[in-house]
Amino acid sequence: MSRLNHNPKVSVIIPTIGRESLIRTLESVLNQTYQNIEIIITDDTEEGKAKLLIERYLTDPRIKYVINTKYKHGPSGNKNNGLDNITGEYFTMVDDDNIIMPNAIEDLLNIAIKGNYSIVCANCVDNIEGKFTGLHYGKDEEVSWVDWLCGRYEGEYFGIIKTSILENDRLCDECWGGEGILWFRLWKRAWVGFYLHKALRVYSIDNQDRVSFQYVKKAKRTYLNYVLFLQEFGDDIKHYCPKNFVRYSLPGIYFSALAGEYKQAFKLCIDSVKAYPKLFFMPILWTLFCMILPKSFVIRFYENYSKRFKKFLKYYLLGGRSK
Repeated sequence: MSRLNHNPKVSVIIPTIGRESLIRTLESVLNQTYQNIEIIITDDTEEGKAKLLIERYLTDPRIKYVINTKYKHGPSGNKNNGLDNITGEYFTMVDDDNIIMPNAIEDLLNIAIKGNYSIVCANCVDNIEGKFTGLHYGKDEEVSWVDWLCGRYEGEYFGIIKTSILENDRLCDECWGGEGILWFRLWKRAWVGFYLHKALRVYSIDNQDRVSFQYVKKAKRTYLNYVLFLQEFGDDIKHYCPKNFVRYSLPGIYFSALAGEYKQAFKLCIDSVKAYPKLFFMPILWTLFCMILPKSFVIRFYENYSKRFKKFLKYYLLGGRSK
């Protein structure tokens, strides 16, 4: 990897709830080959649980420790607290149960500067089998916002973003884990970014505290992810890839039903039928399934078969993809 012509500061946000895995995460950031970084550890616990874990590291002037007192508690609000504190020209986020490779920031930043990209991302591997977590085509390539919108790229990646395109935007802290809305908004502003076909982050899939494991319990905040996403990007999806409107709506219908937001579930169903009439049967049957059958059965079905169901949808609606 060639040396960078200049050395912009990169802000690394580590949102945490004080899990012991935070130590490994923090050390993976401190051990980067690129050292002009600031590390913002944002703690979502009122008692400042994480500070006890990292106290010996706080003598490093690059580390800033802040407690989330401004936003609603949850993954989105805590990350907003981190975003409020960045001073770098670029920023990224690393969850407190993940680690990044020693060369992660340098590799991404090198491409961003040389290609004048506002967003550069690379793949991740899971911590169990070491498999790629993001869809890919086995090569480095430019990626457009439409590629993301239409499902050509999706999954877990690690990337850096130029802070200037963030403007004053933040994640919706009423949502539970609804980061996609902001990331899609930033991709739309950048329009073209770059995908580096390397694994630069180890993504934890076995931690029982993971945000994704809480979606059912937080259904009243989870369904908003899909509602707000389709409100903002629905017209673009209808224009570029209308089949995807159905695919995004189905989990929205599921979580809306779990949250008792039945009117919203019906609305998503109707909007899906209008967006892509050829698949009218799919949202209708799914809505009836989620509304009529006992919630406990629907949850078990979704949890047991959601991976197969989503895989089926990708192949049926989008065609095969690599992973």
